[in-house]
Amino acid sequence: MHQNRLFNRTRIQLTLTYALVIGVITLLCGSAIHFVMIRAFTRIVERELNTLAGAVHDTLESVLQQPEIVAPAAINFLPELCLVDKECGSVKSQSRISELIQEQGYSLRLLNVTGRAIATLGPNKHKLINDLPTMNWKTITDDRGDRYYTHTLPLKTIDNRDWGYLQVAQSFHRLDDYMHSLHLILLLGTPLAMLVIGGASWWLSGLAMRPIYHSYQQIQQFTVDAAHELRTPLAVTRIAVDSALDAEIVASETRNNLEIAQRQVRHLSYLAEDLLWLSRLEAKQLPLREQPCCLNDLVSDLEEELAPLAMANSIDLRLEILVSQSLYTIGDSDRLYRAISNLITNAIQYTSTDGVVSIQLELVDRHAIIAVRDNGIGIAPEDLLHIFDRFYRVQADRSRDTGGTGLGLAIARAIVEAHHGSIQVESKLNLGSIFTVTLPTKTNPSKTRSDLSDNPVG
Repeated sequence: MHQNRLFNRTRIQLTLTYALVIGVITLLCGSAIHFVMIRAFTRIVERELNTLAGAVHDTLESVLQQPEIVAPAAINFLPELCLVDKECGSVKSQSRISELIQEQGYSLRLLNVTGRAIATLGPNKHKLINDLPTMNWKTITDDRGDRYYTHTLPLKTIDNRDWGYLQVAQSFHRLDDYMHSLHLILLLGTPLAMLVIGGASWWLSGLAMRPIYHSYQQIQQFTVDAAHELRTPLAVTRIAVDSALDAEIVASETRNNLEIAQRQVRHLSYLAEDLLWLSRLEAKQLPLREQPCCLNDLVSDLEEELAPLAMANSIDLRLEILVSQSLYTIGDSDRLYRAISNLITNAIQYTSTDGVVSIQLELVDRHAIIAVRDNGIGIAPEDLLHIFDRFYRVQADRSRDTGGTGLGLAIARAIVEAHHGSIQVESKLNLGSIFTVTLPTKTNPSKTRSDLSDNPVG
């Protein structure tokens, strides 16, 4: 399965699909964890602030006497409470609430009815941005841009007059530390997780495709066996038909029927040979003779051999060699000859009378480019994706008239890819087509020949 291009491409697509799906699920899970952590932190802070604010609120309301004036009893309750616009020294507090505020990083403020700070307590030494206080939970910032989650409660004096507000705040530093750790874990863990997911996806896709590949091998083997078994009866039938046609006394109608049978048997013989050859090539059962092959000579010989076919169809066959030196590639010259021959023959057969078919050889980035151009009937866009498939015919009626087996382009692609090359097609309907073969080149054929002599590869 690893040597089959079709199955490798499908396996890669399955792997990417699996990895993408699992990656999206992982991303969603990470996002869910992110939001759950924020929500959990918010709830914890709300509960802690609510408890702290309730305890401080009840105590202060029992000692506050005049609006906006901090009573001495309140200072005794919160010794570290610092009045605004007054110097605050370091006071060692015995108050459990003051210790809790210092340890947990809470901030406490007493505000007047307009929202102006009267006194503060806590580690925050920066000015919080004031606005009209509300009774809802709220996020505010200080002059450095640090965020705080706040809870505000109204304060009243002993005689139930409006004193101002008590505001308790918790810095987002704890949450930011948690989120930083989470983001670091995700940043470092995600690539590792994707590698593991990719490996697992590759293994799972291979496991899923194994039965399919086994069935494909069975079909491929059946094709080889069927084509091989057909060769003998077709050969016998062909000989029998030829012998009958060679007889001196054959009725005119019988001769006509025998000629039809002869053409069909010949067509079936070509089809069986091509199918057997293609199946063996794709199954790596036909080793390539790896030797230097001169592409200049190859295209010149093809132009000379196919010129009569072009003339018979009133086609102008042209050869353009756009390099001054000889271009060599490593491979089997006979099979490359067949591949390019299939392309040129197709171009001639699908080009109208007085059309032009050109063969062009050039060197681009150390690769030999053989382009076969025609101004024939062209190929529709929907057919371009399938043009190299077995038995695919763009125009079934026209293809039957040309006598093709429907395997020519499939054979050409298999040969080119076996030589580590590629083949592409560009076409416009009713304007013509360009088949481009790209092959790696070798600049020192004499050295290559000595290195690779008697060394065929499969």
